[in-house]
Amino acid sequence: MSFRATALWRRYLVIVLAGLISGPAMAQVANSPVMFVNQNAIVTSFVQTTNLGGGSGSSSDNNQWLKIEFHYSVNPAVGDYLNEVQFKVWVEGLDLLAPDAPIPGKGVAVALTGSVTYLNVLKGKDAYGVVYVHPSTLGRYSAGGGYQDFDRKFNIHVEADVDGKPVDVFDKNKETDPNWYQPLRPIPGLIYLQNQSPFITTDADRYPALKLPASDK
Repeated sequence: MSFRATALWRRYLVIVLAGLISGPAMAQVANSPVMFVNQNAIVTSFVQTTNLGGGSGSSSDNNQWLKIEFHYSVNPAVGDYLNEVQFKVWVEGLDLLAPDAPIPGKGVAVALTGSVTYLNVLKGKDAYGVVYVHPSTLGRYSAGGGYQDFDRKFNIHVEADVDGKPVDVFDKNKETDPNWYQPLRPIPGLIYLQNQSPFITTDADRYPALKLPASDK
């Protein structure tokens, strides 16, 4: 069962935007070089920042980051490595401060969007990727219940792209509409890579090498 912040804002978006969505949801590509693993391919957890002097910070809402980890297998057509794999991420949220909310005070359904690209991804059954959402973003786009809304009420969609083409997709929560994320208002720039977070050295060997922006090369 999927989780929604309220029935009203989702129903409004479906009515208004249903005509803008065409075509069936993407199916997994045959002999896909990347495939999400089992029914727990997306796992979310909340992690605290640490004090500069060492030790954990407080457990208040304002230092709980959302960690989104995805589990996938890698099967290159040739050789033991994929040159590059991009994972596009949509994190469902609710903008209660939107001035154009169809129902005052009920907010507008949004999707925090971003992507992470890994290089030289080794063939294997157990590969992982990770992104993070900042504590203040969780508070800003929750449904009023704080950071935990992002585990209890909101869904996450991840798409794997190889050579610029989608090869597999996965939703954290099962949806009757596979295109559920498309009508959401996109808000880019709020999903952090591991090297943009306080957890840059956490499980450093668990994930493939990050592709850095051109300015960092």
